[in-house]
Formats: sequence, structure tokens, C-alpha cells
Amino acid sequence: MLLRFGVANHRSIRDYQDLLLSASKHVKHEYMTVPVPTIKESIVPIVAIYGPNAAGKSNLIDAIDEMQRAILHSHTRLGTTDRISRYPFRLDRTGETPTKLDCTFTIDELGSGNPESVYEYGFEFTATEFQREWLYRIVRKERLSTQVLFERRTEDKQVIVDFGSHLRGENKTISKLTRPNSLFLSAAAQNNHLQLTTLHKYFSSQWKIMLSEGVMNDALVAESLFNYRHIDRLLRLVRQADLGITKIDVKEEEPDEDQIKVVKEVYKTLKKHLKIPDEVLALDDESIFGRLSQPKRLRFVHSSLSKDAQQFEYGMESKGTRTLISLLIPALEALSTGALLVIDEIDTSLHPNLTRSLVSLFKRKESNPLGAQLIFSTHDVSLLGSGLIQQDEIWITDKDNEGVSRFKPLTEFKLRSRDNIEKAYRHGRFSGTPPTDEFFIEFRDNWVSSKT
Repeated sequence: MLLRFGVANHRSIRDYQDLLLSASKHVKHEYMTVPVPTIKESIVPIVAIYGPNAAGKSNLIDAIDEMQRAILHSHTRLGTTDRISRYPFRLDRTGETPTKLDCTFTIDELGSGNPESVYEYGFEFTATEFQREWLYRIVRKERLSTQVLFERRTEDKQVIVDFGSHLRGENKTISKLTRPNSLFLSAAAQNNHLQLTTLHKYFSSQWKIMLSEGVMNDALVAESLFNYRHIDRLLRLVRQADLGITKIDVKEEEPDEDQIKVVKEVYKTLKKHLKIPDEVLALDDESIFGRLSQPKRLRFVHSSLSKDAQQFEYGMESKGTRTLISLLIPALEALSTGALLVIDEIDTSLHPNLTRSLVSLFKRKESNPLGAQLIFSTHDVSLLGSGLIQQDEIWITDKDNEGVSRFKPLTEFKLRSRDNIEKAYRHGRFSGTPPTDEFFIEFRDNWVSSKT
């Protein structure tokens, strides 16, 4: 479970800022929060990020994505001299300083549902090296204490890692395998470090980030829904959305004769040049079928009282329908595993009622028993007045005169209990709204001069 995410010097985010998911003790929560006994706090299941276009909402979400990609791929996908993906603030000389990404999170290590340990992990990096990296564990026995698991630094292109007594494993061996442009955590997971692999799996399996890139394509949705374990729940939600869909049909298509023929020719060439024996690479049709990646056929069944059931391809559905299905697939996975789902522009092509319905899945214990979390950016102001999201679940983004993005929780603004949050946001009380309700330009002078 994510408790906090911090970032500095990334795109429009110049100065260090952190996004906190702690529930405020001054906010009355009508929906669920998740207790973290170690720090004696509760965590909110959702965070909604508001603000005008180009204020930095997407850049914050992109920073979360950057952190995950560095953890997962820095040791496996970067060569010795490859540069690290980095997008520093460019409107002053801040870009010459390192980018910083860090977070605080919990892991249910014992499957108890009540995590005993809270971890703090982060790193600082330039385009050529990870200059610093650290991992701490916060535990509570008789009192709250912090254990140093490791602290890494890169000096003169040499990686130096200092280890705490609570980190056991092949630490020194793995530190020698860690390159300046790779994270120690990434290297440790690739070398089967038992303790750190658990943390690495948290970032790989418990973080799902959806950037603003449109809906999932036909092939990806079909592949995702083939043998999808939540297909019945998905269909139930689609029916509740009243989209006219009564059944989802996904089948594996058999390869045609031309495909099999091409594969056989390729295999014959391999057998001949590599001298592969028959028992290793058989060329019967059954073996060919097993090796081919067979495409999936996806159809949505619509029926009505006046007409028989009709099947429609995914691309024939409305963009709103495709968007909802693209979001429900990862949402159901997150809810079933207690994962973090991050979505940029959640309301794109969705009716406000459907956005609210999707968010509500993360707010109720019945649909979210494991404490899954949802972080999303949106322009849907109707959510602010819905009563579904609380003040400590709303963050406002704005950009100052220097082009620097700032993030504030709504709890920092002075609000009375009777204030209408939606109305106050529309009227610009929290900043974070475009500066004008109307555009104005004048063409009349040009028309007159062109006619004379």
C-alpha cells in the first residue's frame, strides 16, 4: 500500500513535493480508510488530482511511471554506457541537479492483512548515473524506530553500498554487479536476493499505471479477457452501466493453413542448420498449434426485446464503452489483489456517472476488501459535489509564474463544513482552474481592410 510519493526536478515539477495518502483526523470519512498500525495512521483508498491543462497533473503521474520503470528495467535493459531516461525541469538551471523520486509503502509480508513494516525507498539520478539510493524500514515494537537496510552512492563511476544489519543476503556480491546506471534494488532482484525480491515484486505486480494514451486496442482487450478470472464481475458491471451488452464472447481462433505452412518452413530451416533432433522440435500439426500465438476473437453480444441477439466487434462499440472496459479490466485486478492503480485523465470519454461508479468501487469495503488504491487525474468537477470523495482525497495542481507545478491537498484551504466544494472550485477559490471562461479575438478590422 502506498503511503506517500515524492518527486523533484521532473518535467514541470521543479521543487521537491510529495503526495500524501494519509487520512486527515479532521475529516469525517463516510467511506472506508485502511489502518496502518505501525505508524498509527489510516490511508485513503483514492486520490483525485485536479487542475487546469498544463498545470502538471500528468507530470506527477508520469513521475510514478518513471520510478516503476527504473526499478524494473534499469539493470536489465540498459547497457553499460546507455543513458537513463530523464526529463528534468528546463526553465532554469535546476535541470543540472539530480532528479529525485521516493515513496513510502507497506507490504503484507506475512499475508496477515495488517502489515508490520513500513518501507521508505528512493533514489536520485542524472542522465548517466544513479547518484544515491536508499531503503529504510520503519518498525514498531515498543516504540517507532527506523532501520537502515542499505544506502548506495556513486562516486567516480564506482557504486558503493553500505548495508544495515537487518539486510541479509549476497549483498556485497550484488553490489559489485550494480552499474552506475542501474539501481541496486533492480540488480538484487535479478540476482535472486530473497529479501529485496519481495520489495521488487511490490513495484512490478502492485503498481499499474495507465498514462493518457487512449483506450486499449482490440487485440490487447481480447488477450486480456481470454481466460480472464473476473469476466463475470466485468459483465455484471457492464450491465449495470446500461451499455446494452448482455454477453462478452472471447474465443481463440485456429491458425489457417498458410500460417501453419510458413511456420513449418521456418522450423525445417532451423532443424537443418541447427541440427535439432525430432524429439526436440517435432513438426506435426499438434506441435505447430502449440507453438503458434493464436489470435483471440472478441465479440460483444447485444440483445433487445424487438431484435435477436447481435454480435459486435470491439471497434464497433462507442469510445465511452471501450474506455470503460479498458479501465474496468485493470480495476478489477487491482481490487482483487490490493494493488495500486494510477490513471491519467480517468474521465476521458466517460459520462460523469460512470466515472463516479468506477471510483466508488475503491471506496467500499465490499468491493475493496484488500485496500486497493486509485490515484487519478481528472477535470470532472461533478465528483467534487458528489459526496463520494473527501477533502483529504482531493489534491489541487497549479503552475506559478516561473512555470513550476505545485500540489496542495484541499485540506490546506480554509473551508467551512457547509461550503460547496464543486462551486468553490469552479469559481477559482483553490486556484487550479483556467484563468478565463471565454476566449475573445477580433477579426472585423481584417475583414474591412481586405475589402478595401
